[in-house]
Amino acid sequence: MSNATTRIRPWGARSRVAALAAVAVGATGLAGCAGGTESSAESTGDAPADGPVSIEIWGWDELGEQVVDAFNAAQDGVEATYVLQADNVAMATNFRNAFESGTDVPCLAQGFAPLTTMVVNGWAQDITDVVEPSLGNYNEGAHNAAQVNGRFFGLPSGSDGQYLIVNTATLDEYGVEIPATWDEFVEAGRELKEHDVHVTNFAGEDPTALMNLAQQAGAEWFAIDGEEWVVNFEDAPTLQAADIVQQLIDEDLVSNETYQDRPALYSYFDSGNMAMTPTQWWSLTGLQTNFSDSLGDWKATTLPQFDLANPVSPGRTTPSFVPVGCEHPEAVVAYSDWRTTPEGIEAGRNPETDAVGLPTQIPDPAPYAADIIPPGFFTDDAEAAEVIVDAQSKVIGKFELGPNYDAWFPEMQDQWGKAVAGEQTIAEALAAVQQYVEDDLDRKGIAFRDAS
Repeated sequence: MSNATTRIRPWGARSRVAALAAVAVGATGLAGCAGGTESSAESTGDAPADGPVSIEIWGWDELGEQVVDAFNAAQDGVEATYVLQADNVAMATNFRNAFESGTDVPCLAQGFAPLTTMVVNGWAQDITDVVEPSLGNYNEGAHNAAQVNGRFFGLPSGSDGQYLIVNTATLDEYGVEIPATWDEFVEAGRELKEHDVHVTNFAGEDPTALMNLAQQAGAEWFAIDGEEWVVNFEDAPTLQAADIVQQLIDEDLVSNETYQDRPALYSYFDSGNMAMTPTQWWSLTGLQTNFSDSLGDWKATTLPQFDLANPVSPGRTTPSFVPVGCEHPEAVVAYSDWRTTPEGIEAGRNPETDAVGLPTQIPDPAPYAADIIPPGFFTDDAEAAEVIVDAQSKVIGKFELGPNYDAWFPEMQDQWGKAVAGEQTIAEALAAVQQYVEDDLDRKGIAFRDAS
């Protein structure tokens, strides 16, 4: 439901049919030939007698090298090297080629696909024993994002919590209240429709609006039970989310501006003809830069809820991971832990913008929130910072995407587009994706059962 939802680019990695039988989460056959780590979780703060441990880090963060240089200067136990990738697609291709050849595999890889893909493909190590002593450095959402079946196959990673931004000038003009629940959100859409204003935007190519609502409602599309995947795109929470989406579509309460034409999208959002949208912290600079008429009219507020007694914020991420074959996962965790310190966070300050990204993985990012608020955008900057921090404190982090995400997400895009266009219902789209997933897993020899 946002122009800035976390959308994961589908990538064309081949699924390894035999991998599922080889992988092991605990005693199951579902999650990775990684086994355990090959070294102990000893401290890397002091250099060993034979010199520091060397690790190579791959990622597409343009500031990655300056961060790694600062880490190397801050301690003597680890010597890290950063290898910049062009983007996440290049990262996926280069990693796959390196892993299959068994040469030049990094010790830390920025996440380029859902964690279960890394696990099922046998790429990610089980680093639970190494990570657990450091969990206090990270918030619960970061813990959740890094686990498969209760074991850490990824580094605790911050999921960007969603919150709502509303155009106060539009709401005030038509006397519409800010919704606290999704039912109230629909009602607000009905009131706004009387004035030819849409409550929000659903892009026809982006089903993450539905995914976010399903996650927030408590859906579980994939789960692991023994040696089977449990697949359920039609559970009660998903259908609850689908009902909200269906009402918005059926009653023509939403626009369908595409993300593929960003100037037109920004112009529409800026026009006052769309009243509100969920978003995340990293979208703010783009909005502020591309808006003109509505600058200063936007208010940040808590995302509408399904259950006001238990508020949660949807948010997912693709955690970085330690590839199988890396002999020093403890050195990678030392680097990850350092990134949670004030020194490590400061190392990521952009020299051009003088901004530091919000450290979404730490328990309290409040000291850094003011740094991400663009001037002149919000009605109240301090309030906006508090809302963003609160969203991070309530972020779910975990939403299992299964062993064949690269196959089913494009199908979800197609089915979502048909539903948004009114060619079928959201429930029919979900049923079609459920069937697609089952057929795909069956073709690949991956054990599953339908829980719907």
